[in-house]
Amino acid sequence: MSSHVKRVLVHRRFSDLDPLGHVNNVVFHDYLQEARVGLLRDLDFVRGPGFSQVVVKQELTHRKPLLYAPEPVIVEIWVERIGNSSYTLGYRILDEHDDVAAEATTVMAVVDPQAGRPIRMSDELRSILEKAQT
Repeated sequence: MSSHVKRVLVHRRFSDLDPLGHVNNVVFHDYLQEARVGLLRDLDFVRGPGFSQVVVKQELTHRKPLLYAPEPVIVEIWVERIGNSSYTLGYRILDEHDDVAAEATTVMAVVDPQAGRPIRMSDELRSILEKAQT
């Protein structure tokens, strides 16, 4: 595992389960959000003067079901790609046995907060994201 991969522990809640006893598919996106917010918080760059960041695309592939367990789910997150006005985050969701339960990506756009339109990423943000890139 690269040193640029952040590992976030997320505890499953009973309310995460569907009637079959699996973690509901929608909840997987909550787990990704926990990891994403944790990474951006650690990078200390969620917002800056004149820009904000928004999710524009998220894809998730389920590999195996997650069942309830007292051990946390591990969400690995890293920066996969950096463009001019967007970047892509990669994820792996691991169960308590370190088996891959899901893989995902999120495309984040850098936008003008007033206009809501994409803008060119600042050199400062690019430099910070590069520190978390694999």
